[in-house]
Amino acid sequence: MNIGMFSDTYLPQKNGVATAIKLYKDEMEKRGHNVYLFVPKYKFDYKRNDDKIFEFPAVKFLFEKEQRIALPFSPEIFKLKELNLDIIHSHDPFSMGILARVVSRMLKLKHVATHHTMYDYYLHYLPLIVRPQPEFVQRLIKNWCLKTDKIIAPTDNIKETLVEYGVPSEHIVTIPTGIDLASFDKPINWDLKKEYPQIKEDDRILLFVGRLGKEKNISFLLKVFKKVLMDETKVKFVIVGGGPEKEELEKLAMDLNIAENVIFTGPQPREKVIDAYKQAYLFIFASYTETQGLVILESMAAGTPVVALGKLGVYDILSQEDAGGIMIKELNEDDFSHEILKVLKESSTYEELKKKAEIFVKNNYSIEKCVDMILELYQKEIVSV
Repeated sequence: MNIGMFSDTYLPQKNGVATAIKLYKDEMEKRGHNVYLFVPKYKFDYKRNDDKIFEFPAVKFLFEKEQRIALPFSPEIFKLKELNLDIIHSHDPFSMGILARVVSRMLKLKHVATHHTMYDYYLHYLPLIVRPQPEFVQRLIKNWCLKTDKIIAPTDNIKETLVEYGVPSEHIVTIPTGIDLASFDKPINWDLKKEYPQIKEDDRILLFVGRLGKEKNISFLLKVFKKVLMDETKVKFVIVGGGPEKEELEKLAMDLNIAENVIFTGPQPREKVIDAYKQAYLFIFASYTETQGLVILESMAAGTPVVALGKLGVYDILSQEDAGGIMIKELNEDDFSHEILKVLKESSTYEELKKKAEIFVKNNYSIEKCVDMILELYQKEIVSV
């Protein structure tokens, strides 16, 4: 098949959607399919060594500099007919998603879309004067979904949310975003204890990976970590990622008097992120906006158990039997710290979770299985033309 994927985000941007699209592309091309990407240009001097990636002019999002807004006008669009595309797959409802719809109608192709992000949870990035009401955003999402031929929801929880917005259940297919398990088999090159001497040999590492934004709730995790330190002193909290809240979080760590036990690594390439997962004792996560919970799955793929807030995609993962993690139902510092301390103190609990985590991801969330499901959906849609 010749597959056209449209997205307003792609590598080297560091987020779950960009990573997912890269994994899809690699796995599909491994099977002999051609995957053509239509994405914003990242930087003027950034060169991509892939003739199947078509870039469109883009400007930085005014209120979040790492994000781009593509301008869906480029000479590249005239090459579309030459590609003999069989299907269109878009990954957001913005400029490239709109272009995907136009192209699908122009070329009379089926248009599949993945609803990766709950946009109504990210409205705080917009100034009040231009911030829409959540209900308005939900109506926009509903209307976008209805203009596609099929919507992929990464979890059943997200499917149910879209149904609440008014999208018919039969219009939605649940397909999780898979994990490239082979990338977790490589030896560790980034030694955290060598890089950061404040991590002592007998320290155990609590890890967070993700964007440093309000919706990730890292301030809550810092307060939880302070409670953990009151009982277990030989622990460090490593925070991998960059974002607008970095300075505020560093200040909070100082105010809580735990700064010497907290390490902010900044954003890191994927190879180093995987090394961090593999060296952590426990992954802790309190985001309330995760549609997929990819970092949860990646941590478990590395054999690192998880303690996390059970909302949206994280709930769909950790509510399953033998998932290899502990789910906290609500944001409660005492409950969170209690479960972390339980895993730190009880080696049998830790070993059981560790074993379950690796098996669970392998059996349910490999990129191979997830791509099987996407390709099957493509075939069904193409046949139904």
